[in-house]
Amino acid sequence: MAEQMLIPPGQRDVEILKQVAEDLAAHPDRNRYVLVDDDHRVEVKLPASLVRVLMEAASQLAKGNSVAILHYEEELTTQQAADLLRVSRPYLIKLLEKGQIRYHYVGSHRRIRMGDLLDYKRNRDSLRKAHVNEMVRVSESLGLYESDDFVEREP
Repeated sequence: MAEQMLIPPGQRDVEILKQVAEDLAAHPDRNRYVLVDDDHRVEVKLPASLVRVLMEAASQLAKGNSVAILHYEEELTTQQAADLLRVSRPYLIKLLEKGQIRYHYVGSHRRIRMGDLLDYKRNRDSLRKAHVNEMVRVSESLGLYESDDFVEREP
């Protein structure tokens, strides 16, 4: 995930990207996208997986965010992995040493496979959600929390 892989949006492209993102999101049949080049009379059917990538890329670029395309086999440095998890590098090293995320060495440097990092993140997020749900359940049973307390009411 080298810095040169990040693709920033062009300032002049933002409005066009917003329209592309809206058009892709509004299309009723997500499995029938066709890319047409009128100059050369070329028509290419796009698979749904590619359309999802294009939709997300267009959406992020339209917001002014840079995008990068990474694959599951991509090898990340510990700093890149920490940045993706939004944790410090020393904390990530502790996770690696505890065996919570698989890694290997390239020379004297640790490398983490993107797929392994995403597996850890998915599990972590799932556990967090379960813990929050359990806290809400316990709080409700003790009368400390009512889920409708946070429903927005009209003045």
